[in-house]
Order: sequence, then C-alpha cells, then structure tokens
Amino acid sequence: MRKTVLAILAIFALGALLTGCYGAHNSGSPETPHYEQGLVDKAALVVRGMRQDPAFKHIEVYLKNAKGVLVLPSVIKAGFIYGGQGGNGVLLARAADGSWSAPAFYTLGGGSIGLQIGVQEAAIVLVFMNDKALRSAIDTGLTLGADATAAAGNAGITGEVGSTHVFKDVYYFADVGGLFAGLSLEGGVIHVREGLNKTYYGKEFTPREIVLERKVEANGAALLKDALTVPAKGK
Repeated sequence: MRKTVLAILAIFALGALLTGCYGAHNSGSPETPHYEQGLVDKAALVVRGMRQDPAFKHIEVYLKNAKGVLVLPSVIKAGFIYGGQGGNGVLLARAADGSWSAPAFYTLGGGSIGLQIGVQEAAIVLVFMNDKALRSAIDTGLTLGADATAAAGNAGITGEVGSTHVFKDVYYFADVGGLFAGLSLEGGVIHVREGLNKTYYGKEFTPREIVLERKVEANGAALLKDALTVPAKGK
C-alpha cells in the first residue's frame, strides 16, 4: 500500500513538473504575467537567502567572477521507478562592469537528482564561469556533464581569486530546506522557455537579445539584480 501511495505521489509531481509548475507554493500558472513575475521574485529570495546562509558561504566568490547565472527557485524530482527532474527559472548575464542583464526564462529538465524514491524539491543556482558555457546555454541549450563541466559550489575556492584561476564551466548550489544538498546534475538539460519570455516582455525576444544585447529592461527584476550583485572588497 505504501509503495502504491508513493508511486501515485511521484506521478502527480512529475505531471506538475511537465506542465511547468515550479513548486508547491506557487500560486500562479505558467504563461501568465503573475507566474513569471513570481518566478523572478522567488529567484531573488533564493539568491538572497543563500548569500545570508553560512552553508553557502562560497557563493559570493563565484558570483563575483561569474559570466552568468541561472536561478531555479524550485526544481522538482519525482522518481519512484525512474528519475526525473525539472523546474523553471531565470538566466541573467553579468557585464564587465558587474551589472546584470534582464532575465530570460529557462528550464532545467532530464537527468536524475537526489534520491530515487519519493519526491524531492530543491532551489538551485547555477553559476556560469566562462563565456563559452553561457553562450552555449543561450544559443543552443546546454547539457550538464556533456556540453559543460559542472561541480558543486561547496568544493574548491574561498576568498579572493586571481584572474588566472581555472574554474569549471558551471558551479551549482542546491538548497533543500536550508541545507546544502550534494545533488548530481549530470545529464540536466538547460533550454529556453520562449512562451514565458514572450508573455513577460509583451513581445518576442531571443535570449541573446535579452541577456547579451540588452534590448529590453525589466523593472520587476531590480530585487533579483541587487541580490546577485556582490560589492567590491572594502565597499
């Protein structure tokens, strides 16, 4: 009986995942401005929360050296018999002066994260450390572990790093209930949500136009940009 209930829960969660639902606490539905702005607002809360949490103390080092970031407020994993993951989020690029672009809407799907039984939900931040990985995600989509190297952000650097430091392509921070989760994102596929971008901006813009060419502004993303901005040392 217990296995049957778990299987049913997994099926319902996976169904929500495939229709674009990004978490049990979301009050909007995909393809509506309320949903999209809610996604941006939740992304800001995720980043701010991680920066204030000692468990994620290394994230500021990566943000200061980042070329771009993808924030997924709620990635759902459902897998009683098989694994699956998915969630919508926002991708922003960081300019040389440290300013952040408007957000483009993306999703992470495929692969398997965490436990293989039951349902798991995590807030995930992926930090792109070079232009090649970021532009690949923007132009063609990206498969973690195949198109780009990926590593958990709790392993590696601390403090200040020099310009010659060799980074992996992508680092990720996963928050499960306030804890740093050692999840594997191997096989995760990052690709654009064109419908969400069109609804949010009122017309069609490509991800490149939004985050690299900066042809559009998003006043509703001010809190997210602020959350992502790490002041220079001494300020």
